[in-house]
Amino acid sequence: MFGILTLLSLLVLISALLFHHYRRMLTSISKASANYKISDYLYWQAKRISKEMSSLFKIPAKKKRLKLLQKLAIFRYPAIEKWCIILLSLSFVLLVLTGFIYALFITQSLYGYPLLLHIILGGVFSICLSIVVVLQAPFYSFHKEAEFSKDTFEGREVVKPVTVKQKIFFWLFIIPCLLLALTALSLMLPVFSLTAQLVVIDIHRYSALSALLSAIAFTYFAFINDVK
Repeated sequence: MFGILTLLSLLVLISALLFHHYRRMLTSISKASANYKISDYLYWQAKRISKEMSSLFKIPAKKKRLKLLQKLAIFRYPAIEKWCIILLSLSFVLLVLTGFIYALFITQSLYGYPLLLHIILGGVFSICLSIVVVLQAPFYSFHKEAEFSKDTFEGREVVKPVTVKQKIFFWLFIIPCLLLALTALSLMLPVFSLTAQLVVIDIHRYSALSALLSAIAFTYFAFINDVK
């Protein structure tokens, strides 16, 4: 059930984000509301996939992507904050790989070295998450419009304020991540019965799924805003 729900939710989310990008592209070209046809969208999507696949092996395309990454706001942060975000992202990706591979394709739960790696990555992820939340929370607050400036943190360049969608998906990512840390710690304590542990494991799984979906959506909206 969890595997089917995971694949279905990922398919729906990616399809929705792709259609959002398609609408955004048409609106920016026509400067007005356009009529969206499914056939036109499918043709555009097939053409885009073909173009991306053909450009994977071209060196100029790789250089272009490197220049594109350098424009992201993360590279304008101070060193400590930047590396915390990078470690948070890498540990989260590895946690997703080690966790969802077993959840989707292997009937047995995590064990052995993959479990040990998952626990170590979870510790790195929790520490980096705490630092990132403390440093980034003021800019994703709904109470005021906080702006990035050189006076806020040393060495940070001026960038655009975050959008409402980024704020929403930021907190939708943080909340399940906190549940991930709490459930992981609670499973290490010999205080729950087997039935309670199974419930905690389910909470851990669905929190991981919620965090993954929120991370994908947040990355999309942050990326299109940074490179605009």
